[in-house]
Amino acid sequence: MSERKVKLVLGKRGTGKSYHVKKILESENRYLVYDVLGEYSDGVIFQDISELVIFWKNHLDNFRLIYQPLQPIDEFNDICELVWSCGDMLFVVEEIDTFCSSSFISKEFAQIIQRGRHKNISLLGVSQRPFGISRLLTSQAKEIISFQQSEPRDIEYLSAYFGNDVEKIRELPKWSYLKWYDGIITVEK
Repeated sequence: MSERKVKLVLGKRGTGKSYHVKKILESENRYLVYDVLGEYSDGVIFQDISELVIFWKNHLDNFRLIYQPLQPIDEFNDICELVWSCGDMLFVVEEIDTFCSSSFISKEFAQIIQRGRHKNISLLGVSQRPFGISRLLTSQAKEIISFQQSEPRDIEYLSAYFGNDVEKIRELPKWSYLKWYDGIITVEK
């Protein structure tokens, strides 16, 4: 992700979201994955925030960090503050709808979403369910990728971006996705 931006990867379980994100990470030198499901392994893995902070301070040039929180909700804002203070990185948030609902978003996370590019921070959010995520997040997204979806509310939510093409989301084969990039829609694998 050379251009610093907000990107969303959405879709039902088992459709290829995490695989897609892992392919993106292969070309990144500085990233932190907030991995609440324990799906990532290509990096230094931490479950204790104090150990993560110590390691991070000693490896600021290049790092591939994976944080698998024991208390996901409680520690998220602390991680957001670390990402903000470090800057110049890709921040991947799995299950982003857990931290960015339609009714709540923390000021620490909102700062990354709204102003992260000024600190050279890209945000890549991953979720099964787009319906519940904050409009702040989708309004700042430059790119939205949706793998197969079947829930009516999710499809309706995505129709604001994909228009009539949204119906293609129901029938996408595994590993294929509909991509909205700054208003341009394509089907890709």
